[in-house]
Amino acid sequence: MKNMAACGHFSASDGYSFIELLVAITILGFVIAPLLGLFTGSFQAIASAGRETTALYLGQEKLESLKAKGFDFVYQHYAVSENSPFLEEDLPHHDGIKRITEVKTLKPPVTEEGCISSGLLKLEITVSYMLRGREQELVLSSYLSER
Repeated sequence: MKNMAACGHFSASDGYSFIELLVAITILGFVIAPLLGLFTGSFQAIASAGRETTALYLGQEKLESLKAKGFDFVYQHYAVSENSPFLEEDLPHHDGIKRITEVKTLKPPVTEEGCISSGLLKLEITVSYMLRGREQELVLSSYLSER
């Protein structure tokens, strides 16, 4: 028995008609369009989360840096010399992100014969950044006391 398709003879049921292809493509379009919207929304959510994570990291970095320097340095540099609030705008590789460091003296240190003792400082880092055209703020705070 000969294969009719190999000889170039086709019947009407051997392929798809133009109408069937149009219907299939239309259905495929209705299925794919919402999925593309999901991909776009997911990409925006990932970018927003990345921006927020960067702001959080920059705030934690400054907070830990201050705590590592110790009470005496922070008290002398920020509280006594009145450098608080101290605006840091020079954050390389982080366009549009600003970080404000503020140190508040909650319990002033008592000076006994030139020694600082019993002081308590509140460290507050405010990181502001742009997200979807609006400025957002993230505030981190911690306390630092003399040991």
